[in-house]
Amino acid sequence: MSGGTYYLTNTQASFISITRSTSLGGLANGDTKIVWTDTDFDRNQNIWAPEMHYIDGIRHILYSAGNGNVTGGQRSFVLQGCNLNPYDCSYTFLAELTPPPGKQGGHDGNNPWSIDGTYLTIGPDRYHVVTAMNAQNTQSINITPLNTTDWTVSGWSVISSPTESWEMGDPAYGEPAAVNEGPNALYRGNRTWLSFSASWCGTPAYALGLLAYDGTGDPTSAASWTKSGPAFSSAHLNYGTGHNVFFSSPDGSEVWNAYQATTNSLGSWGPDRYTMAQIVTFDANGDPDLGTPDAGGVAVTVPSGDALA
Repeated sequence: MSGGTYYLTNTQASFISITRSTSLGGLANGDTKIVWTDTDFDRNQNIWAPEMHYIDGIRHILYSAGNGNVTGGQRSFVLQGCNLNPYDCSYTFLAELTPPPGKQGGHDGNNPWSIDGTYLTIGPDRYHVVTAMNAQNTQSINITPLNTTDWTVSGWSVISSPTESWEMGDPAYGEPAAVNEGPNALYRGNRTWLSFSASWCGTPAYALGLLAYDGTGDPTSAASWTKSGPAFSSAHLNYGTGHNVFFSSPDGSEVWNAYQATTNSLGSWGPDRYTMAQIVTFDANGDPDLGTPDAGGVAVTVPSGDALA
């Protein structure tokens, strides 16, 4: 959401596109154009999880991509746009956001594989949060300080790994079940959370959890974050409700949750997934309540300030 217009990124593995609309529902048939393709074989396949971020007055897109080797070749990257709206920018490749050897993932710190990068700010400090491997080679949420002057990252620290049953949903197609991935930041007042997706994305067990920052500790320490979940999971014939992003209503008064789902009761990571969105409420303690997925075909109140409000 920017300037009263909604913007939605999409990928079909070989490109990144942006759709725009002045109403949330209009994104289903909004203006769409491809904003990024790549000829570099090391990063032009399996283009996943593009996210738009406005950093120092310039539009950026964070994403992951690779050389076709999904289990070993994926890396995290950033594109640089312009100071206009995201749709009207031309994007150029800016940087690969991989720490130096010894400070990466895996048991020896030398596994550069990562996906699902997002941007996090805490006070004046900036961080890149990704899915990378922990010492047991399990997909986990990792964080690193981010230098946005030269666009480098210093080293991944694990802040969440799948340890609870809801984070280890039954595997499909022989995929590993224990997964933490897809982090995204939520801010309200002086509080900060990271959402993340747990269990493998191709199962109906795919669900959202939350990491709450304690407000004072080192953000790169797992001790500074408290995990809760599942905070949002399959319901009303929507399955695998994960990999989300938070956004504000046009007038800034509401927080909304956009997420993916499928009607396939067995779960899916294919093109039958779709995007849904609904409002986030906050309880008396100020903690977010993501609710349950709305039933398909049921009318919902549009975001405050929406063109159709």
